Amino acid sequence: MLVALLLLAAVGVAAGDERLADPTKAFVEGYDPSGNDFLANVPERTVLLRIRADLDGDGRPDLALSDSSTWGNAGGQWLLFRGQPDGAYVYWGTLFFAPGTAALRAGGELLLCVRTSASRGALETYRLTAAAIARTATRAVDLEQPTDRARYEATLQSGARLPVESCKLLDYRRQPTTCWRPGLGL
Repeated sequence: MLVALLLLAAVGVAAGDERLADPTKAFVEGYDPSGNDFLANVPERTVLLRIRADLDGDGRPDLALSDSSTWGNAGGQWLLFRGQPDGAYVYWGTLFFAPGTAALRAGGELLLCVRTSASRGALETYRLTAAAIARTATRAVDLEQPTDRARYEATLQSGARLPVESCKLLDYRRQPTTCWRPGLGL
């Protein structure tokens, strides 16, 4: 692994340029260009999370990966991988969210409610393109306020929900293709 990283550095290939045939396998083996503390729990308590969806609207499936080690009440960090024409993936970026407070609109617009407390947070809008993931809007919300609650609900209803799947890490190591189940599994 160290030799491969040194070789990548020597030829000037950035982590985002690295093509991955199976980002989930690479993630479980330690691939994390974001530097987050993924897979920090003991394997028996670790749940892998994934979202398979066309996030940027280009007609190809993209992938978001996370695990229960980074999660709290407001969600967790997700590594996003952009699907390529040949079926490979490249690392795209990292976002913090809970799938239940996210909606995907056509054309690569991702809407998130990122909580900072039980009732407060921000509605954030991201544009996902081949070049980048860019935040295009943010607005503070207090869900105890009726107008903010209505804005929050309308935002989440304005797009498609993200199809999250879960698999216990130990199950993934035994049966990586058949262990996935709908939902968070946390």
